[in-house]
Amino acid sequence: MNLDRHIREELVFGLDIGTRTIMGILGFQRGNDFVVIASEQIEHESRAMMDGQIHDIFKVAQTVQKVKAALEKRLGIQLKDVAIAAAGRVLKTYLVRIDQNLDEVKEINKDVIRELELKGIDEAQVKLKEELDDTNIDYFCVGYSVVNYYLNEYVITNLEGHKGKKIGADVLATFLPRSVVESLYAVMDKVGLNVVSLTLEPIAAINVAIPENLRLLNLALVDVGAGTSDIAITKEGAVIGYGMIPVAGDEITERIVHKYLVDFQTAEKIKYQIGKEEAIYFSDILGLPHTVTSQELLEYLEDAVDHLAEEISSKIYELNGNKAPNAVFCVGGGSQVQGLTEKISEKLKLPKERVALRGGNTLINVKYECEPLVSPDVITPIGICVTSILQRGYDFIEVKVNGDTVKLLNTKKLTVADAGIQKGFNHTNLLGRQGSSLIFTLNQQRKKIWGEPAIPAELYVNGKEASLDTPIHDGDEIVIKPAVNGKSAKAYIKDFIDEKKVKKIIINDVEMELSVLCMLNGVIVQPNTQINNDDEIELFEIRTIEDLARYADIEIEDKEFFVNGIKVDLNYSIENGDEIYFKEIKEDKTILVSETDEDSLSVHLQDHSVTVTVNGNPVIMEGKKSGYIFVDIFNFIDFDLKNPQGNIVLKLNGKRAAFTDIIKQGDMIEIYWDKSNKAVDI
Repeated sequence: MNLDRHIREELVFGLDIGTRTIMGILGFQRGNDFVVIASEQIEHESRAMMDGQIHDIFKVAQTVQKVKAALEKRLGIQLKDVAIAAAGRVLKTYLVRIDQNLDEVKEINKDVIRELELKGIDEAQVKLKEELDDTNIDYFCVGYSVVNYYLNEYVITNLEGHKGKKIGADVLATFLPRSVVESLYAVMDKVGLNVVSLTLEPIAAINVAIPENLRLLNLALVDVGAGTSDIAITKEGAVIGYGMIPVAGDEITERIVHKYLVDFQTAEKIKYQIGKEEAIYFSDILGLPHTVTSQELLEYLEDAVDHLAEEISSKIYELNGNKAPNAVFCVGGGSQVQGLTEKISEKLKLPKERVALRGGNTLINVKYECEPLVSPDVITPIGICVTSILQRGYDFIEVKVNGDTVKLLNTKKLTVADAGIQKGFNHTNLLGRQGSSLIFTLNQQRKKIWGEPAIPAELYVNGKEASLDTPIHDGDEIVIKPAVNGKSAKAYIKDFIDEKKVKKIIINDVEMELSVLCMLNGVIVQPNTQINNDDEIELFEIRTIEDLARYADIEIEDKEFFVNGIKVDLNYSIENGDEIYFKEIKEDKTILVSETDEDSLSVHLQDHSVTVTVNGNPVIMEGKKSGYIFVDIFNFIDFDLKNPQGNIVLKLNGKRAAFTDIIKQGDMIEIYWDKSNKAVDI
């Protein structure tokens, strides 16, 4: 074939390197159509490929060389450039559910949604590392999509603008091992071909099988190969997910091999004649002739076809957010199995016409200037050529992130977020996390203190301020200064006490400061106690003598109270600077005297003293004419009541004491601060 100079310059050479065969396509773009001018398909001589992964670079290179040489000879040209694709079956896809609690009074904005999505990617990466034996294997994140959003556990289309206690998302993230890309490049290097385009096989197939104008619909593409079936889902104009199942056409072929004792190639021919020929003729490995009808074969293979259809349908359902798509397109050699599309339609509850087989003759914008290619297994190699034209020169882009080169597979519109993720940043250091809020109850009213907001990452592209959504291009220089997490909320009881309500008084000659009575979860504590989540706090102002008695644990029976020398009752309102005394009421005793006794009788109370032990040291209490009570001890020891250092503990002879307990000779006294509730940093 003689090619004019223009066609030679525009010629595209696409290679589909499959598990069993390698297919090469040559063509060029003319207007809106891709024109195929030649094709060549050659089987591997040995198991050089397994599940889409190159195992023997040299053997695969030998087969590529044969395909290349055959096309060069036929067209009288020398091929130098090539477009290739990484197999969909080597992709790692993870569907993860991620949830996040919110402050329900705040409106959900784009940053909150972005943080949720990035958390999903982080979780998928964790699953990837857990699955891999070698955690050093390098993977590209080639894309992610959100299958479902959740607001308070209910599915919702768009979270933005809503309020709620909890949001969630089903995030589908896909990763490609770098080694797959490197081995493909190594093969091309061996045969002297320069890679001008690299894409993913599912994307290549979609680019010709599902035109751009149809991708607003929710569609599934299934590429049924030899050992695996690759699946891609489109929705709202984009490819939202990829998947693979390890079941495909070989399962059907192997059933025929064992049933009729034929070799694999004969079984393949039998498989593709089912439904096309009423009677099928072949010889087994012993040379014995056989004739079977298509109906007999269909009945025998029904279980195997049903199993393949079930696996494909289940994966489609999973990747599409647990619902059926609008339609399914089947491509690849294994998709020609008689009855497969009908069973898939039954499993997904779709009309039969919505599960369609797509061959080379069904492609809208593909023309042939050679023998037309009608088989479904030509979709991917033609798609590789078309994709190369669509993204010519943009299979990878290289950018610098904080001075380091980062290589990105150009499968979609790339942003600063993609570069950051590839460099190793995650949602925490890209967006930051708001500090935790503090929620507690104060005097039976629910209180909430917000944590400090995060300081988002500073982002720059080529020296200009940017956002995570800013598009990036080959050669861009990106600077990411990590986000700073906000500090968690912190509060102390004293933060809620009005200092004007604090009174300085004297009780039985001891100076004290009367603050607000603080109860934390039913226990009296000091005002400098830190508040924790779910704490229940009650604050009581000490206003009256009765309040004071309760605060100081004073038994009010058999007591009388004096303020500034005047006897008062329990309802007296304490003022700043008051001197307060409380005394036991003495039992009234009658003294009988004779008439000959003196007309008057004076009772003199003599000063007396007691010796007690305080915190292990002897202390002599003296100077009073009446008995001593616990609070008197503070006149004889050095103990600062004005600056509390925790909760004060009073013990008398090993038991908890009150300020008004009577002190006797030889008593053992303990006084100290309990610092267990002292404020601590979170």
